[in-house]
Amino acid sequence: METRFDDIRHYTDAEMLQALKRIEQFPELKPVAAYAFPDLSYEEFIELLDSIKSTADLQHRVMVCGMRSVIAKTMTSFTFSGLENIQPGKAYLYISNHRDIVLDAYLLQCILDTHGMSTTRITFGSNLMKNEFLRELGLCNKMFRTERGGTAKGFYAALAHLSDYINNSILNDNESIWIAQRGGRTKDGLDVTDPALIKMLGMASPYSDLVAAYGSLNIVPLSISYEWEPCDSLKAIERCKTIDGKYVKAENEDLISVVTGITQPKGTVHLSIGKPITIEDLIEMPSTRNDFCDALAAMLDTKINAGYHLSPNNYIACDIMNGNDSHLDKYTPEQFAAFQSRLDNVLSETPSVDIEKLRRYFLEIYACAVRN
Repeated sequence: METRFDDIRHYTDAEMLQALKRIEQFPELKPVAAYAFPDLSYEEFIELLDSIKSTADLQHRVMVCGMRSVIAKTMTSFTFSGLENIQPGKAYLYISNHRDIVLDAYLLQCILDTHGMSTTRITFGSNLMKNEFLRELGLCNKMFRTERGGTAKGFYAALAHLSDYINNSILNDNESIWIAQRGGRTKDGLDVTDPALIKMLGMASPYSDLVAAYGSLNIVPLSISYEWEPCDSLKAIERCKTIDGKYVKAENEDLISVVTGITQPKGTVHLSIGKPITIEDLIEMPSTRNDFCDALAAMLDTKINAGYHLSPNNYIACDIMNGNDSHLDKYTPEQFAAFQSRLDNVLSETPSVDIEKLRRYFLEIYACAVRN
């Protein structure tokens, strides 16, 4: 592994084995183990960790098994499509809509591992690394650091470094990457690719030609769809408390979001793996860099939205917002009542915010998917 990436890369196998010993000392581990491995005593779980030999072993025997427990406890069904679009042994850049901090990426890992494919490296926001327990878990599971904020000069340098890491990972290490289509989770229901992300990807490409630079990354659009949006009320509340585009997080708020997103009931969940973007797709793009990146971002938006699976909740929220029943054929009275009950509970249990704003923001999380 390249030493120039030591400041952002995930742990090597040897470092991971040392980190597991540190993780065993965190008090947070015991409730996590009880939730993810209910059939094991804590002592048996520690024995499992102590038997791990490599990162691949950790992901197969611990991470994937833990994810299956999350799926069983919080989802009425988990389905996927498009596995035929990717080839074993080939490195891809998966660009995904982003609805949950952990699950969006790790549901993909579960699919890949279950079908005998290598898992991906995963972007890991520096804000999440402030919690030592999350940091150690992430670095053990192929997550690499991405900067959030800082000075303009420092942030630009960090983006160039990240671009170098991503290109090196795919072109030289033959390791796939998972990255969200924009910084942070979608909180307004709009899955939109940030053109700045596309520009970042090309910053350190070894190819000067735009088509070659982006074609070499083997970009695959991913769409994750939740019947019940993880952290839906927390996202709506955050938007209510955002002033002039700024929001100050409380201590451990990221950890609360991680736990809530994992444990909250999610109903039906679907992950769609799109067809890779081809050289033929890219040849049709404009020749100037800015226009090329804008066009590629727009193409990803189209493909990600096309792969999104709408649920009754999306149509219900849209009808409530519009004050009509134009999508009445998409849901049952029982489903409408369940959604209305959830909305009423959120509004009644949330103090110190503008209730009308909260109502609108909560509904937008679901309704905007129909508009997309």
